Amino acid sequence: MKKLFTTTILLLIICQLLLAKAEYVVYPALGYSNETGIHAGGLAYLRYNSIKNDSTSQKNLIYFSAEVSKNKQYSINFMPEIHFANGKYTILTNTKFKHWPSTFYGIGNEHLSGVEEKYTKREFDVDIEIKKRITETWQAAIIYEFSHFQIQKLEEGGLLAIGNIPGSEDNMISGMGFCISYDKRDSDTYPQNGCLYNFRSVLFSDIFASDYSFMRNEIDLRHYFSIFPSQILALQGYFSTVSDEVPFHKMSYLNDNMRAVTANKFIDRHSIVFRIENRIFPWSDPLLERFGFAAFLETGEVAGSMEEFSMNGLKLSYGAGLRISFLMNDRLNVRFDIGFGEQNQSLSMGSREEF
Repeated sequence: MKKLFTTTILLLIICQLLLAKAEYVVYPALGYSNETGIHAGGLAYLRYNSIKNDSTSQKNLIYFSAEVSKNKQYSINFMPEIHFANGKYTILTNTKFKHWPSTFYGIGNEHLSGVEEKYTKREFDVDIEIKKRITETWQAAIIYEFSHFQIQKLEEGGLLAIGNIPGSEDNMISGMGFCISYDKRDSDTYPQNGCLYNFRSVLFSDIFASDYSFMRNEIDLRHYFSIFPSQILALQGYFSTVSDEVPFHKMSYLNDNMRAVTANKFIDRHSIVFRIENRIFPWSDPLLERFGFAAFLETGEVAGSMEEFSMNGLKLSYGAGLRISFLMNDRLNVRFDIGFGEQNQSLSMGSREEF
């Protein structure tokens, strides 16, 4: 792990020194969850033009984050986004390594009080997309996903220890798929107008040396409206479904798209989420224009079958946050969010907008 951390830092430094017109931002990260308590770390963005210094294409972006909990668990994320041929091709890689405490609450949209099992997982994930721009608005991508999952520590006598839950044993999943996107946003970092429609499908199979065979499909629909020059309304509808026998850690997780839902508490084969967020940068002063605010409302649920979805099953998450723009040209923001909902409060710090 030390070698991985050192190599990543060296890559960031080399890119910064060798590539023209590099911009970078480094800032601390702070968060809180029921499982870890307070966790802290740092995030870094490196943004630069291509080697040929082609100003007509999108800037390349390298994102790196590292967090440590008070119990010495850690999480590392390395995510480069590299553009080629004047933006016609893009390679996106998302690499994550986690040694992190978690809780298993069972599977389903309802949870019985006191029925929970604490465990510590070690997970290594790689997600690679090779994307081609077909027209100004349409894009298509080939996807490869890999995950190696281990439970390092768990409670004796629980469902995970007994082994009745798929994925509770050491396992590896591997799959390939595709993604189709319709993108009319005016920016991919801080969109103020336009829309993004995204369909993603990945097949995991023993053909790709996967221990489990299943398919995951996702639909992500986003709209952005400029109410005033400084105020944006963002809307999102998201649907996820998995088929066949899927390991529990690759099911649809409600907290992946809802900020104030307890981590891992609601998981199942299908999930549906609706979100609305009001974003505003109210000042024009050269110093104060970097500071903005957001208020959000989110609702969603998970289900074992499509027939189980109901209005009564929807969970609620709401809150507000502070935004700080370090790179003003693209409004590449740092966000601090406080969320409330489902008997849980959350405090999170991250980069870029949630959606």
